[in-house]
Amino acid sequence: MDLNLLTTFLAVYKHRSITIASAELDLTQPAVSSAIKRLESVIGKNLFVREGRGIAPTGAAVSLAHKIEDPLTVLSGIEQKKQTLNVYCTESLIPFMAETPDVRFIEAPLDEEQLFDALTTQKVDLVIDVISNKRHSLIEEVLFEDEAVCLTRIGHPRIKDTISYDQYFSEAHIALKVRRSQMNTIDFLSDKPIEPRNVIIETSSISSMLMLASTTDYIASSTRSLAEKLAPKLDLNIHPFPLALRPIRFRMLYHRRYKDDQQHIKIRESIRSSVPKQN
Repeated sequence: MDLNLLTTFLAVYKHRSITIASAELDLTQPAVSSAIKRLESVIGKNLFVREGRGIAPTGAAVSLAHKIEDPLTVLSGIEQKKQTLNVYCTESLIPFMAETPDVRFIEAPLDEEQLFDALTTQKVDLVIDVISNKRHSLIEEVLFEDEAVCLTRIGHPRIKDTISYDQYFSEAHIALKVRRSQMNTIDFLSDKPIEPRNVIIETSSISSMLMLASTTDYIASSTRSLAEKLAPKLDLNIHPFPLALRPIRFRMLYHRRYKDDQQHIKIRESIRSSVPKQN
């Protein structure tokens, strides 16, 4: 049986409300109702009945709650005491944090909703990314800010030490497939509409983008901290963007259940100490 069904059941049982339980679990009301129906089909009994404007537990629900509440508490405690935390992290920061103890870093998925779903379903314990959050069940902390830069290979036939606005849009580009707030990275960082770029290659990896830029005449982009780490090894020039972009604000997001968890706090502090130092 899916233990998430029991967790959902206990939330509904505790609050006597689908609405309140869904808010606590950060799930939609249809998702909570569906979970209860699935659990009822497994045990073969109704768990809740209508009572006025709300719901009331049946005898089967009361019996089930008494049987599972303590075991689930024990399992939750074991989960919170596990030695290694799973962390979704944006690729541009992994090189700086890779040696953080007791952490298994996983490159953040391209799809934004996957990040939120992974947190609410406890697939991962922490997310480090540029996304912002309005969900009550998730806590958001600003980690640090970086800036976006352009990169071209040393010896580029047209671009030398600087790059102009016209040059930027006349050249071919390598772009990231990643989308945040339904926008590509450059549009996401701009307060104004940006004219289309001539994107020749789309890649899901910044490292691949920089490797390609080092062997072609295409323009790449990156955070300054990662660019300064990799550009000398790849013979790339770093250029300021020739258009106004907001700073890249990286955030840590985690479920409210971990706010006071001592291991989680220790990991968050270790991550903060490993971010690139700003000048």
